[in-house]
Amino acid sequence: MGKIMTTADAVKKFVGDGDFLFIGGYICRPPFAAIHEIIRQKKKDLTITRSNAADDFDMLIGAGCVKRFIATFISLGLYGLARCYRRSIEKGIPRKIELEEYTNLSLPLMLMAGAMGMPFVPVKDMVGTDLMNIQSFMGDNKYKMIESPFDGTPVMVAPALRPDTAIIHVQQSDEDGNAQMWGIGGDCKWGANAAKKVIVSCERVVSRETVGKDPSRTIVPSFKVVAVTEEPFGAHPGYTPGFYDVDLQYGNLYKEASNTVEGFQAFLDEWVFGVKDRTEYIQHYIQKFGYAQYKRLQAKFDYGYTVSYAY
Repeated sequence: MGKIMTTADAVKKFVGDGDFLFIGGYICRPPFAAIHEIIRQKKKDLTITRSNAADDFDMLIGAGCVKRFIATFISLGLYGLARCYRRSIEKGIPRKIELEEYTNLSLPLMLMAGAMGMPFVPVKDMVGTDLMNIQSFMGDNKYKMIESPFDGTPVMVAPALRPDTAIIHVQQSDEDGNAQMWGIGGDCKWGANAAKKVIVSCERVVSRETVGKDPSRTIVPSFKVVAVTEEPFGAHPGYTPGFYDVDLQYGNLYKEASNTVEGFQAFLDEWVFGVKDRTEYIQHYIQKFGYAQYKRLQAKFDYGYTVSYAY
């Protein structure tokens, strides 16, 4: 069975209190099945990072799992501001997280540096901004100004990021963890490869032969992966290209619930603590919204152009 295990076992074994996590899901494919499990197991004092953070990060912050956040920005997208995040920063509810902010270019570059074994990376888009003036838990190591060894001009460099664990959701993987994705990639590939170990959540487990037919879709090799969890619908309410669309109705439900501390806790009680795994989550979703709504989210099959690999 290779590295296949349940999400509960993977989180219990490979996510520890105080760990530094990269959580994939740049606009699409957020690993919600794993995020819910982190909350169920009451992991704490986590440092989390990703560009374009959204409701998945907001939920972790609201549940009290997060101590530090290396961020570009966070929002609920179409639904406005991230409520739990805002309560944390403004009121310290449930705790005031420590925040270190970068840009949507610099953070992926820092993960790329970590993946490539570089100690730091030059960045340009932060120069002259207030992001240089505000430092948190990284202190003077948030960035450095150096002279270019080629022409002596000033260059801003940012440190490489090397998370303890990356958690990503992809369309498919073989049982050893050769993980393949398509659609918007964002910083998922770099974040996964920068981490010391990777938990792969996937819509389906396929054969090594299937992976080998289109190896260019493989974003992380098996030797980086410690666990593979098969989680259909595992990115919901986000979307997974080729499988299901974003669920706007459910997203609005989260927005309304997270407006208050009591509403957010009721949401967790129903959708996280009230179900033991993703299978029960799907069953509860169908009971609440109906099977027709569940089916409407499913992607229809569509062929692409034929590709010839011949010489």
